[in-house]
Amino acid sequence: MWKSKICFILYHFKRRYKLLRTILIVLLVLALLGALPTWPYSISWGFYPSGSLGFILIILLILLLIGRI
Repeated sequence: MWKSKICFILYHFKRRYKLLRTILIVLLVLALLGALPTWPYSISWGFYPSGSLGFILIILLILLLIGRI
């Protein structure tokens, strides 16, 4: 009986984790697009916002490729 409960909990945890990961990736991509210095008011920002978010994307990609995420 306890084994089926553990399987049930793990199944829902994995399902919730996948949904959370998808939402975080979408939010990160939207933040990256929003940080691009293409609008007139953001010219003085330089590449700091998009560079930082790009760096975070590269780290996440590396973690994904080595299987840590």
